[in-house]
This record gives sequence, structure tokens and C-alpha cells, in this order.
Amino acid sequence: MSKNEEEKLLTVDDIRALREEIGLIHGSLAREVLEYTPLIKKVLKRFTDKGLDRVWTEKLLASLLGWTFEEDEEILVAYVLEELDSLLNVEEERKKLSKTIRIIVGATGIGKTSLVGKLAARYRYFLEKEHKVGLINFDREKVGAKEQLENYADAMEIPLVALVEFLEDEYDVLFIDTAGSAGSNVEDLNNLVSLIKSNTDYNLEFSLALSATAKKSDLEQINKTFEHLNIKNFILTKLDETTDLSDMMNFLINEKKPVAYISTGQRIPEDLQVATKEYILNQFMQENC
Repeated sequence: MSKNEEEKLLTVDDIRALREEIGLIHGSLAREVLEYTPLIKKVLKRFTDKGLDRVWTEKLLASLLGWTFEEDEEILVAYVLEELDSLLNVEEERKKLSKTIRIIVGATGIGKTSLVGKLAARYRYFLEKEHKVGLINFDREKVGAKEQLENYADAMEIPLVALVEFLEDEYDVLFIDTAGSAGSNVEDLNNLVSLIKSNTDYNLEFSLALSATAKKSDLEQINKTFEHLNIKNFILTKLDETTDLSDMMNFLINEKKPVAYISTGQRIPEDLQVATKEYILNQFMQENC
């Protein structure tokens, strides 16, 4: 077998190993060389047109210069997608919970209340174990928030529990709806957490809801606002309201926390799905790659 044929057989993992050996070509040198490699330039444009960070993509593609597979568009695209896949994190759904409180936090107006309803319905009716589920409203800011959650609770036959009540009973999982990220709301939330920790032996978990329509800077800010809570995972909302996931993708590949669920509409519980890397990448590319 010739050297060229051997290089053609390299896998994406082989390419990644080679990149680690030869290092990245940084800054202006990378950009200068890319001007003279038409196919790499084409692949670069394909991903940056989708909104992927240009510097990150340039450095990645520049590391492949000098190898024969740099003239194979299919391999180049697959390699970028594999790198994105390796940087994305998703969380496997736990199908059996006991004495767990899941608090959903996030900015105002991103669908936290309906998200709480979807999660509650999923754990009450659609998993292997039918959990004893309760809902708690802690959103004192949004007009009608309590009424909205009451409607969900009535429709799903899941109790809406007062804060003092759950201390007297035992649930498999309680879902708490919260207000937005204003300073006073965060302070109230901190007080709630202290109350729960000092009076119960429930496991506390925090999920940060993130809107797919948000800008990267806003995603970073909201993440910073709640980072003191030791956020366990992200839940993406409003996937049905945008075809541009570039800001979300650029945010996620720089974060270590996993995505647990994806909300794609208003229907409860149909429009909630367990997050997968494949789904996120497909939504980002909006085409078969």
C-alpha cells in the first residue's frame, strides 16, 4: 500500500492524535496559510457561516495542513463535527429518583414554568418508575406564575405543594419553579436553599434553563449569576423559536456542564426530550453532514 493510500485510511481519532503531535498553528500564520488552501477555506466558511467561532475553527483546520486528507472535504467536515462532539457534554437521564428536589433557575421569560410542568409529567407518568411528584412555586415576580403552575398541576393530577407542606410528607422528586435572575430574586433563592438544607434531608439539584434564542454574552452572564449554586446541568429551551444555534454552540463547547434536556415547544410533556449530542449538532448544522 502506498503512503498516500495509508493516509487516506486515517480515522478521525488518528487525525486528532496527529494534531496533538504537530500542535496548532496560531493567529495570523494560520489565517495566512488558510488563504492558500481552497478546500480548507471552503470548510472554514461552511462552519463560520453557521456562526461557529472563527478563531477556534481556524486553529482546528490549520492543524491539518500538510496532510493529504486536507483535500478530502468529507473528512474535514467529519473532523470538525467530531471535535464539536468531543467538547459537548450531555447527561443521561436518571429514571429512578428518591427524596430529590430539582430547582429550575434561569432568566425571566424563557419557559421555566412550562419546563417544570414537562419534567413533573415525565417523572410521574412516563418513566419505568411512577414517581411521587410534587410542584412548588417560588416565582413571586411573574404575574400569573402560580396560576399557571396550578393549571398544570390540576391537569396532570400532581399536587402543588406549599413550602411548609413538603416538610411533613415524603416525595420522590419535587420540582421548584423560580423567578428570574434579578438580585433580589437570587437572594430569595439563596434563603430558600438554606431553609431546605437546614430542615430536610432531600438531595438538592439545580438545573439552569437556557434559551436557544439568547446571545452568547447573555448565556455567559446568566451562567455566572447562578454558578454559586453548583449547577448540575443545563436545560435548553425555545429550540422551536430559532434556527440559529451558533451562540448556544459556542457557549456549550466552552462549558464543562452537561445538557440534560431539550425543550422544543409548548406541549406538555411531548415537547421535552433527553439531550443527545447528535440532536444538538444536527440542529446547529440544519443539514446532513
